Formats: sequence, C-alpha cells, structure tokens
Amino acid sequence: YSRNLDFKYEGYANFPDANTDFKFTSEPSWSGTNYGDGGGGTLSTSGDNLKISGAGYYLLKADLSGSPFTYSAVKTEWGLIGDATAGSWNDSTPMTYDPATKLWSVTTALDAKEFKFRANNGWDINLGGALDNLGYGGDNIAVAQAGTYLITLNLSDPKQYKATMVKQ
Repeated sequence: YSRNLDFKYEGYANFPDANTDFKFTSEPSWSGTNYGDGGGGTLSTSGDNLKISGAGYYLLKADLSGSPFTYSAVKTEWGLIGDATAGSWNDSTPMTYDPATKLWSVTTALDAKEFKFRANNGWDINLGGALDNLGYGGDNIAVAQAGTYLITLNLSDPKQYKATMVKQ
C-alpha cells in the first residue's frame, strides 16, 4: 500500500518458512506486473524470486518512484518501550506473534505513564499515537490507570496500523 500515493509501498508479512520466495505484484494475482530480484536491492520485471533471510515477520518496502526500482525486507520482533513498562525506556517488553490471529500481543503490568511500540529493540521502526491509527514516530501512548493489560498490535492493514489495550 502506498500511503502517500507516491509509488512507495509498504506492508508487513509473516514468512513461517525460512525458504520462502516471493515477488511484488501490481495485482492481487499473477496477472499484473511482477517484480523480482534485479540484484543489489533492485527490482526487475524479469528477475528471479526474492528471498528472505530467515523465517519471521517482515516489513516489506518497494519503491517504484525512481529508477532503478528498489526494495527492502526487514525482519521485525515487536515490543513495548516506555516508562509505563517494567524496562522503562531502556529495555523493551517483548510481544509474541500469533499467525492465526495475525496479531502481536503481550499481557503485562503497566504504570500510569507512557509507552510506544518498537521493533528490534531499536528506534528505527517505532509506532505511537492513537491506538486506532498508529504512525511511525508517533506520540507516546498514555496509560490512564496502572494495572495489568492485554495489549495487541495489528499490522495486517497497511492503510491503518492499530492496537488495543484491555485491562485484565
């Protein structure tokens, strides 16, 4: 999906098998233009299948705005970070991905402070803001009342990343 309609596309996909090949397509089938490996992070309509570096949940990007067309596939592990969490702003609280529900989740105690979602224990990929419309680098998420919460992160719709917080 191209959020800015600028021919720069992104989405998340789970690859349960380390030997999975894929291509980017212009249609939700093979009847459109198919983009494979052009070498060196580039895409080609005559290229072989793209390959991932191991099983996992990936942020996929394809940039068709210039020449050459490029792509990236970054494996992600998601967690919570912030002064509302046990690790504060130093250590992420890991989340677990469920391929059946397509959700990341964690049940954890939170203080009445703030947190964000981040991938790979780093700040390159982090989400914040409103739970029903998370954005990259978005504002911290406030926890109104301390307690134990079931928190889910839904990255299956690139038009609108969402999360829920349900007090247990």
